[in-house]
Amino acid sequence: MTLVQGTILGLLQGLTEFLPVSSSGHLVIVQHYLGLKHPLLLFNIVLHTATLAAVLFYFRQDIIGIVVSLARFTQKEPQQILQRKLFYLILLGSVPIALVGGLFRGIVENLFANVPLASFLLLVTGGLLWASERVKRSNKGIEKVGIVDTLLIGVMQAAAILPGISRSGATISAGLFRGVSKEFAFRYSFLLSIPAILGALFIETKRAVLEQSLPGEPLPWLAGAIAAFLVGLFSLVLLKKALLGRRLSWFSYYCWALGGVSLLFVLI
Repeated sequence: MTLVQGTILGLLQGLTEFLPVSSSGHLVIVQHYLGLKHPLLLFNIVLHTATLAAVLFYFRQDIIGIVVSLARFTQKEPQQILQRKLFYLILLGSVPIALVGGLFRGIVENLFANVPLASFLLLVTGGLLWASERVKRSNKGIEKVGIVDTLLIGVMQAAAILPGISRSGATISAGLFRGVSKEFAFRYSFLLSIPAILGALFIETKRAVLEQSLPGEPLPWLAGAIAAFLVGLFSLVLLKKALLGRRLSWFSYYCWALGGVSLLFVLI
């Protein structure tokens, strides 16, 4: 991998990881057209780690609040109770992806070279985004979010292990379908991503060390990681503004266009 390729993929990851357009689908398609014929799974994990760092930085107040509430477990202040509930919701919502990742990881890895599938699932992502903008709102906050809401959002995160399904798009859409407020759907979607990315990072790093598949030339990887972090922060701000401004459907049109064009090129 060249420095230019690494930087392009890093910029792409930072832009698409948080915007609801499927970073995995973009990476599969772009790696294919850059001539990187073998799935760069470990590099993808490096990029996801960089965007994880962006999430930790952006949501640092929530994370600190959760840690403090757990440290003060005996306190019954309303804010402390809500922070602990948020922690439990994150744990519960992480169960589906832990099960799917553990049982089907080998199958999913092979799909990361499947451009037609990634292209088709981008069309599905577009449909989810389009529909979620048109459901009736009830604006449930953390106080009213329950087990069914949490598990459904968690299942959608597990489905996003497939290339082409946007993790943020699927989880935010699921929250909106369940009547969750846009503000909390946004927060919960990305806080929920933290355990998933950490788990993937642990598994792939362990395997990379065993297989000695770490990069011989680290500079392209470093450039990609830095680009992913910086652009990731920008994308978080952009997505929140789009979500609150009822502009999610803009991303659905993009997913349909990219998925359709890519599928057309592959099938011709």
